[in-house]
Amino acid sequence: MKRFGLLVAVPFALLVGCGEADELKTTATDTEDVAEAEASAPEEATTENEDVQESELGTNKIYMKNKALTIAEAMGPIQFAIDKVQTSRLTVAEAYRDSFDGQEEVTVVAMNMIVENTVDETMSFHPNQATLVTNTGEQVSSDLWFSDDVGGEFLGKVKKEGNVLFFVKAKPEELTDLKVVIDGPFNENFDKVAEDRYEYTLNVTK
Repeated sequence: MKRFGLLVAVPFALLVGCGEADELKTTATDTEDVAEAEASAPEEATTENEDVQESELGTNKIYMKNKALTIAEAMGPIQFAIDKVQTSRLTVAEAYRDSFDGQEEVTVVAMNMIVENTVDETMSFHPNQATLVTNTGEQVSSDLWFSDDVGGEFLGKVKKEGNVLFFVKAKPEELTDLKVVIDGPFNENFDKVAEDRYEYTLNVTK
């Protein structure tokens, strides 16, 4: 999970790809003691309903999750996959509403992405900068602040996996089909090594 040079950093991970627990997790840490604080931080409280999680960021209620997606693509030397998707409704704690443009509630769309460079040459690919188009007419970019770092330079045979998050205004029950648009990879000379753009459609009905 990425860290930012603020007095208080807020790690925010939707764990659709890191085990069986699907939850929004937040931990306030001093940036000078991130590693130590993470090692000793207590787990956030979880309500009796396993699909509702409480944290300092707010209350997150999972609407749907699909851990059996089969989206896979060979983009030249890059192997790319989306194997999990989850939608949820986050009631934002007052202290963090500025991070969400003052919104009291947002819908979170999280996708677990897997990227592997299969050659020794350096490749650049940025699926964590994807665009999401919803059936409700919203078009949003992925949130780099809260997403895992699954893009950038791949210095040889490197594999990255993590969650890419999008925040939309529509409620989870209003979402049916989501289109994800991702620019293709390129090499050190900025030459495309595959198609310019890739589009995938995900069904997120419950």
